[in-house]
This record gives sequence, structure tokens and C-alpha cells, in this order.
Amino acid sequence: MSRLASWLRSNRRSRIFLMAGTLLLPLLNLLSGAVVAMSAATLGWRTTLTDCLVGIAILVVLLAISGGPWDSAVVGALTMWAGALLGGHLLGRTGSFDLAVQVLVAVAVVAVFVISLMLPDARSYWLPILEQLIRSAGLPQNEGLPEDWLGRVAALMYGVIGASVLMSVLIALLLGGSLAASAEGHTGWRQQVLQLRLGRVLTVAVLPGLAALGMGLRDAGAGVLLVLATGFVAQGLAVVHWTADHRGWPRFWSVVLYGPLMLSPSLAGLLLVGLMTAGILDNVISLRRSRTNVV
Repeated sequence: MSRLASWLRSNRRSRIFLMAGTLLLPLLNLLSGAVVAMSAATLGWRTTLTDCLVGIAILVVLLAISGGPWDSAVVGALTMWAGALLGGHLLGRTGSFDLAVQVLVAVAVVAVFVISLMLPDARSYWLPILEQLIRSAGLPQNEGLPEDWLGRVAALMYGVIGASVLMSVLIALLLGGSLAASAEGHTGWRQQVLQLRLGRVLTVAVLPGLAALGMGLRDAGAGVLLVLATGFVAQGLAVVHWTADHRGWPRFWSVVLYGPLMLSPSLAGLLLVGLMTAGILDNVISLRRSRTNVV
């Protein structure tokens, strides 16, 4: 890991091509964001911003040659890299994983809220797009599904997209922070991740989301709550991993946790609600106390 991180930091051309190339691969696009976060944390935001602009140009050329959808790919790259650049810069400047995650969650909340106010009828905007995507894929729209399910999904799209982008950026920051710590020989990175805490301010931010729902701003309120829930899920995961470390759980315990996320949508939904609840509770009453710190 340390050799890879040092090589990425010292080879600018390879770093840029890796950023642009891996963004085209669905299973590896998080690596692109991780490289941006590592670069911002170790080399600074100016160097990283230049790399991103050059990477965008290379990406456009590659997509023009292959005939791919360059507009959506560029928007995706800008979104991922902007979040990774901000998170990596904060991580390198302050050394605080907590602060970087808190700012990213807050920015995502504000962005979803503003977009929801600018385009208030998410259902009307997204329903035709989703219907076209389903037709293009040759999938049935209503077979075996509740009535108007697609309309309900369309109404939540601002929050779904915001939560998805936020989770992708957080994973990229996690990987990039690990690379940066390896490159600079820093210790204690794992403990920082296990101690992740969003804080009570973001916990209280749930109330404006609920208030927006009560005032009839359903798209904005639901979007804010979905984004906040993503942050709480990340903290809930940190709580579980911290507990596993301190309680000495068997190594296969992670299979029990992550298996349902990949195998069963219903179990995954319940698990995510449980992780979100653990994250919220940890902001109110600390769930991470060592055995010697319990009266």
C-alpha cells in the first residue's frame, strides 16, 4: 500500500491517466475519487485541481473516440472529483477525518435542498426519464410491483442521487485517506475511521428535514433526510467495526454484516435502518466506550 501511494504521489502523468481511465469502469470508478482525495491530502488542492482539469480533458477525448456519453460521464467525474477534492483537502489541512465527513454531509444536504427548491416537482421531472430508461433496458414497468411505484421512486430521486453520490465520495475519501496515510507514514488512520462521529449539529439537522415534510416540501424534506441517513449509516458502520475490535469478534463477523447487503434487498433495508439508528444514538449517547470506561 505504501509503495503504491508513493508511486501515485510522485508520478503525475500516471496519476492523471489513472483518474480518467478508471472513471470509465463501473467497478473501479471509486479508485478515481480515491486518487483525487489522496492527491489533495498530500499535494494540496491546487495541484489536484490541475490534475482534475487535465483528467477531464483526457476523459472527453477517450469518450469521443469510443463514442460514449461524454456529457453524463463528465458530470459524474466533476461531482465525484469535487467531493473527493474537498474531502481530501480538509483531511490534509486539518488531519481530521470527522471534519471532512461532516463538511461533505453538510454540503450534500444543502445541495439537495437547493436543487429541490429550484426544481420542486421531482416526480414530473424524473418520471419520464425513468420510464425511458426502463424501456431502453427492455424491463417491465409494473409487473408484480405496487401501483405507481415508479412515480414514488421519481419523487425521491433528488435524495437518492444525493445519498448515492455522498456514499461514493465517502468511500473514495476512506480509500484516499488510507493511501495518503501510507504515503506519509502516518499512524492512527484506522482509529480515526473507527471513531467517526457526525456530531449533534448534523443530528439536529434532521428536524428541519422533518419540518420541510410537514410544510409540504416533500421533495426537499425527503432528500435532506436521505442524505443525512447516509451519513448516519457511515457512523453506524464505524460503531460496529469499533465494537468488533474491542470485543474481539471472530474474523468472519463481517460476512454476517455485509452478506445481506448483497443478497437480500429486504434484509439490506432493515440492516441500513439499524446502522442509521446506531449512528444517531452514538451522536446522542456515546456507544463507543471501552470496558474500562464503564461505571
